Amino acid sequence: MRASSFFLTLLVISAIAVAVPVRMTAPFEQAVNNGDEVYLGAIGPGQTVEVRIDPIVTTGGIYGQGGKYDMAQVIYEPKGWSSEPSMLYGNPLQVKITADKDAPEGEYYADVAVIDENNGEKLGNVTFRVRMNVTWDVLDMDVTPASVVVGPGQPAQYAITVTNKGAASDTYNVSSTGVKRWEFVKPIYVPARSSRTVDYEITGYEESSYNPTIRVVSVSSPNIHEERNVTFTARSDLIGDYIATGHGTLIFPVFEAPIYGLAGIIGAAIQSYQSIW
Repeated sequence: MRASSFFLTLLVISAIAVAVPVRMTAPFEQAVNNGDEVYLGAIGPGQTVEVRIDPIVTTGGIYGQGGKYDMAQVIYEPKGWSSEPSMLYGNPLQVKITADKDAPEGEYYADVAVIDENNGEKLGNVTFRVRMNVTWDVLDMDVTPASVVVGPGQPAQYAITVTNKGAASDTYNVSSTGVKRWEFVKPIYVPARSSRTVDYEITGYEESSYNPTIRVVSVSSPNIHEERNVTFTARSDLIGDYIATGHGTLIFPVFEAPIYGLAGIIGAAIQSYQSIW
């Protein structure tokens, strides 16, 4: 049976049972009636969007005072996609819909059924359609500062802000290329439609100027990625040492802490002056 015909058949069956509207709580709140279509937003290829339903309703049912739905599941999904049903009697009822990692950009839909098992509470099943737009443009990143001065063997520290513009939460790997003998990957989880910042370090062991590239790649699909070029200089002169105390990790006796703290302040002032001129 074709997906569209199957969907219409379920609508007819549900209508006979006079399905009670339910409340979707994620990825956003919205009342959902039988036969509704809900646009969830943009997701990237390979990403997973979660749809959560409050199982409790306060109208309809055997005595007209509502009841509780038992489970939710995806009854149609695009070819190459996958899904996970909710737990039976879960609260909330959560289904997961995962896009094909190689899904071309475009519009897709899936059908979700919220089920009253055996129509035991006379609530009827609520079947609705969720629509998503697959795009690679669901990620943005920012790196600060763009340039750092440190001592040889000390880490240059950068603040990496990852912005997830899509409707699906995701984990991203932050890494870098362009510096020999440095392979460091740091994961960061970013909920849907939000930003998170993580510190990332790169170390050059020789006195030199370095031009690494910092990359952010989704674990869901390598098609979702961004990168930025940064620079740092490793040098051992006095000014460089002052600046390095503000960016690197130094080991020193406790009684010398105030001295290194002052050096860090001086270094920050020098770096600020350099950035202006």
